[in-house]
This record gives sequence, C-alpha cells and structure tokens, in this order.
Amino acid sequence: MGEVIKAYKGFDKDLRCRGMQYEVGNTYQMPEEDVKVCERGYHACERPLDVFDYYPPADSRFCVVEQSGELQRRGDDTKVASSSIRIGAEIGIPGLVKAQIEYVKAHTTMGHTDPERATAGDR
Repeated sequence: MGEVIKAYKGFDKDLRCRGMQYEVGNTYQMPEEDVKVCERGYHACERPLDVFDYYPPADSRFCVVEQSGELQRRGDDTKVASSSIRIGAEIGIPGLVKAQIEYVKAHTTMGHTDPERATAGDR
C-alpha cells in the first residue's frame, strides 16, 4: 500500500486551505506526479507545532491527518506534501500541544540524552 504518515494540518476558521474547502472525515486525492513541496499537493507537518509556521494559532483550526500516496518532504522542517490526505479529528491548540509532547517523546532516544544526568530508573 505504501507509506502512511500521521501529520497535523492547519486551516483557516472555515476549514479552508489555499482556497480549498475540507471536511473532517473526508479523503482527498490528486495525481501523484503533481506532488511538490510548497507548490502542489496536500501539505501537513509531522511535528505538530510546525503548523504554527503556516497558520497562526489565534484564528486557525487544526486537525490530525493521514498522508499517503506520493510523499515529498522538505529539508528544513517536517512539512510533507502528499497526493492523498485524510482529514481526521479537529484537535485545536491543546491537542497540538499534547501531540507535540508525544512527538518529542517518540523522537528522543538515549543517544540524545546525557547518561550522567539520567536518573537511576533511566539507567
């Protein structure tokens, strides 16, 4: 089936992004050859709080999404363009913060921590 990733997407107050109207629970698809980060495709961020680089917190809405099909990543943040996107639950800012904590936990390894500062339970 190919890679399916969980990501986070911002929208305006009407659940629109770049002129396109979205609905929670719907899946949207486009031809895979048209995907290019920052130009074409459905865009979302793997790291939850990266969405604030594109949508201000005060007057935006945020959802968990699943991206699949053709995927293209950007080098300087976790923005991903895809040929298919499923709009999941709307989570708001509290949901993004909780997701960010989980994201950090999942991407933190012992290789990134100082063993001298670890507690006895961590060793």
